[in-house]
Amino acid sequence: MEYRHSVGIAVAVAGLALSVSGCQGSGSATSGTTPQASSAQQAASPAPPAATGEQQSNTASPCHTADLSARLGAQKKVPVNVQGQLGAAGTHYNLPLIFTNHSAHACVMSGFPGVDLVGPGSTYSLPRVGNASPVTLAAGASAHSVIYYIDPSGSLPPGETAALWTPTKVSVTPPNETTQLSVPWSVGNPVDNGDKASGATAAHIQPIQAGA
Repeated sequence: MEYRHSVGIAVAVAGLALSVSGCQGSGSATSGTTPQASSAQQAASPAPPAATGEQQSNTASPCHTADLSARLGAQKKVPVNVQGQLGAAGTHYNLPLIFTNHSAHACVMSGFPGVDLVGPGSTYSLPRVGNASPVTLAAGASAHSVIYYIDPSGSLPPGETAALWTPTKVSVTPPNETTQLSVPWSVGNPVDNGDKASGATAAHIQPIQAGA
């Protein structure tokens, strides 16, 4: 009787050991395959959708000279408190240079136009001032830059007005282009081109901005 009882206990213990061993083997296999299954699921997951809205609108091609027309807008006097000490040199103006996309598609302008004031005996190439950012023009839409210049006529002594230099046209090269547009100097004011060494202080052109 004692022998049979001992055998029964030994069989029960062996069965329990096998059961525990089987459970451990099952758990080890699961933990080993879980990361692989996760990697496979990630690889099979569809790619995220492409960005929409502003990024897609910037896929428009650059505006070429053939897409654009250019004209001068209405100039505005720069207030005396903005002119500072330069107020005595003449009257300061901001003059919009307006571009219109007359093509049938949207295009992007980014940067500065090249602007040459062309007049009797000389050409005044304006330096560039400001930070540029892309502007998308829908078909028929407009953007602008701003020409800053000084009309010295009010500061000259009597009898020296004959020395005033008045442009006849503005030669405009759209950003990243080589072909130019010709715009009449319709405002009629003389421009102080005698102090080009002062750089942007005497005159300059600003980057392309949205709107007219």
